[in-house]
Amino acid sequence: MTAIEIPVSIGLPPPKSPRSKGIHLSNVIRCIAQEQGILKPDWMEDLNLVDVREITDPVALLKINIGLAWEEHYIPMLPEVEDHPKELEVAGLFMSPDGESTSVIITQGKAGLRTVVHEVKATYYSTRTIGNLSNAWMWLTQIKGYCKGLNTRFAMLHGLFLCGDYSMPIQPKLKCWQIEFTQEEIDENWDLIISYRDERLKSA
Repeated sequence: MTAIEIPVSIGLPPPKSPRSKGIHLSNVIRCIAQEQGILKPDWMEDLNLVDVREITDPVALLKINIGLAWEEHYIPMLPEVEDHPKELEVAGLFMSPDGESTSVIITQGKAGLRTVVHEVKATYYSTRTIGNLSNAWMWLTQIKGYCKGLNTRFAMLHGLFLCGDYSMPIQPKLKCWQIEFTQEEIDENWDLIISYRDERLKSA
């Protein structure tokens, strides 16, 4: 047998729906996280509110493709969850939730519907690092932004931890959190996002 390793490269698949030109929620969050030291140096990119990046790093491309492939496989298995329902625009900021569903709630004997945001992650974080989500600032900031866009306080976070808690033997683990924010948490988060965006635009 002879085996010769040959070079291989991949790009990113086309988006399911067109991505509007302009400032996206994810860009603002990434900029804040970089300035605050939340993102590690090997993740850092040029601080730009508008997504003009051309991703060329092969490791970054593989990680993004893993996440996209997991979303494509996983979301259709979630009962009554609409996959990437639509792009939202609020106060000039674009955002694209991974999924959306509705659930029935009964309050004081009356039934009503509530919207639930679904966010799906594939990550190399340890489950021990994420813990009770206190170390998941970027994820929670993103989800609270989506909640603002969909006018809800409810969300589900689905996390595929590719290496589990890094105990041997290494095994993937799927974790899911049902989240209810207060309206104050959502409003404070939105004020942070918009204030940062406006300050960056003013100083540009």
